[in-house]
Amino acid sequence: MLKKADLKKFKEIYRKHIVKDFPRGERSSLNNFKKRVTNKNEDVFIFSEDGKEKAYTIIANTDNNYILISFLAVFEKYRGEGIGTKLLEEIKEKFKYKKGIILEVESPEDTTSEKDRIIREKRIKFYEKSNYQMLKNTKIFFGKSLFNIMFLNNKHDIDEEEISKSLNDFYVKISKRYDKTLIFRVIEG
Repeated sequence: MLKKADLKKFKEIYRKHIVKDFPRGERSSLNNFKKRVTNKNEDVFIFSEDGKEKAYTIIANTDNNYILISFLAVFEKYRGEGIGTKLLEEIKEKFKYKKGIILEVESPEDTTSEKDRIIREKRIKFYEKSNYQMLKNTKIFFGKSLFNIMFLNNKHDIDEEEISKSLNDFYVKISKRYDKTLIFRVIEG
């Protein structure tokens, strides 16, 4: 079951899990996240099964009727049990009225570490098993990391340009800086 978390629960998730699950360069500070949640730019959801909280996700609604999975992680003690796949199915069902679901994955080519490359490739394969497709002409350079964009189509044609615009608009909205060239770069070709 997927349930929206309140601000108190989000702070707990941030302190116990997000800081361990995502490197500093990939996550915002607690205060930035708090502003984004308070301003209704993003929502935090907890996935529970058998009365136990097992995973979480942070989801943004874009202005073009897509959702963006900003963060998704299974609590460490439940990893390897298929919880991530169940969570993706719950998200798909909950947001079936949207045009589609966007997510970002770190580019395997953007690391010098063989271990990181393997982890990133496994992550991509995991999403592909849940029918997410890699966008061919769009990547994001955000912060110091290069991300591939994956997309789950909810009965609409994939409009890569519209998806890129949605992502760009979202990052401009949540960022302190409004210079699009510094915040978000779409790489085409």
